[in-house]
Amino acid sequence: MTTARRRAMIPVAILALGLAVSACSGSAGDAALVGNNHVTEASLNSNVNEVLVAQGFSENKSDPELVKNILNWLVVMDLLDQVAADNNVAVTQGEIDREYAAEVKSAGSAAALEAAYLKQGVAPSQISERIRFALTAQKVAKAVAPNATPEQATADLVTAVVAKSKAVNPEVNPRFGTWDSENLQLGETPSDVSTVLPAQ
Repeated sequence: MTTARRRAMIPVAILALGLAVSACSGSAGDAALVGNNHVTEASLNSNVNEVLVAQGFSENKSDPELVKNILNWLVVMDLLDQVAADNNVAVTQGEIDREYAAEVKSAGSAAALEAAYLKQGVAPSQISERIRFALTAQKVAKAVAPNATPEQATADLVTAVVAKSKAVNPEVNPRFGTWDSENLQLGETPSDVSTVLPAQ
């Protein structure tokens, strides 16, 4: 498996290892509320559109699974950032740039790297953020389990993110599903959201 593929799949690995309906108490423009942090529908739509365009589709294409995957990613990313802050962990732009250069070298070219990420539903404009996530996850794992094996460190990382999710109790706009803190993933959309959607 290439380095780029491993990077793109890190969120999936976290979910797999980790891996009553209420209205989202944020504003009507929120897709999710993660503690005090808002994941806006505008941000979600922008991320989805970037992938669709990179894949050669119209921004108007309906792809509910892509929307769900990206929202899941945005919530997990926010949770990881909060765990990182708790442990005084940060990733610099220089670290991201060096990792990007290493991945380009491994892939053979920037175009090949972009193609590898795109197969995982990551647009070229989103690669740096995915690399930041991967590096953050590595640093947090070392912080929460400094003397552990790589496997145990990964498990401890998942435990820390799950604990944070349970503590902040992310609220997802029911139109997109319900949040499962134990597995760090979106569940099915409720069959009737007419009484719980924020007023428009």
